[in-house]
Amino acid sequence: MKKINLQNLAHIAEIIGGFAVLVSLIYLAVQLSDNNKLLRSQAHFNALELAQEPLMLMVENADLAEIILKCDSAEGGLPQSLLNRCHNFYFIQYNGWEYLYYQNIDESIPPEIWTGADSYYREEIAQKEGYVEFWQKYKVAFADPFHSYVDELFGVNSRGDN
Repeated sequence: MKKINLQNLAHIAEIIGGFAVLVSLIYLAVQLSDNNKLLRSQAHFNALELAQEPLMLMVENADLAEIILKCDSAEGGLPQSLLNRCHNFYFIQYNGWEYLYYQNIDESIPPEIWTGADSYYREEIAQKEGYVEFWQKYKVAFADPFHSYVDELFGVNSRGDN
């Protein structure tokens, strides 16, 4: 009789143990899902912050805004110190675009964010000569596939010819 009771208790313990494992797996799945949402939210915030930083610099610094306007129109005769400031500004802009590009590939940001941001940057390069000049000079700082993506927008083939 004791043997039967011990066997029954062992079976009950196995059932309880299996149930506990199942509850633990469900809990971990919920935690993982919440963690993924948090990571996507953080990536979204990082993308917005990085993309908006150059705009904030111009809002906060009127002198920089004037310099960038001159570079955007590719005015000649700007001193090298001002051109360097413009190139640094454009570098920040392209870095933001690149970050968004890779976050989009990784599906870490909503596709709507990418669509809007990509349209913004495409418009910048279409309307502002400074972006074009920067890319021609500094595109070596960017790796593929982003490098090829932007080159394609500029109509550059694989040999680098326009």
